[in-house]
Amino acid sequence: MDFIIVLAKIYPKEGCRDTVTELSDDLIENTLAEEGNIDYQLLKSLNDNTLTFIEKWQSLDALKEHMASEHFQLFGSETKDFIENMDIQVIGANELDI
Repeated sequence: MDFIIVLAKIYPKEGCRDTVTELSDDLIENTLAEEGNIDYQLLKSLNDNTLTFIEKWQSLDALKEHMASEHFQLFGSETKDFIENMDIQVIGANELDI
């Protein structure tokens, strides 16, 4: 099975990590209900201030629909003043049968 993996590393401004985490709750809940979403998690680094969304999508089209969704757009507008930088990787993958 082919799928898409997204690693979205977020660098919150100093003192804003908890705010970004709280604002992500609705995004995560709504995204997990989206057709084409396989998994969607937010991880907090133990070593620094970063947050990383790890996403798994059935297709690039499903990911594009997610990025156009109201809840994704709302998260972006609500967090823009709390995020210093982002690093996003989109990876095409194949499941291995080992």
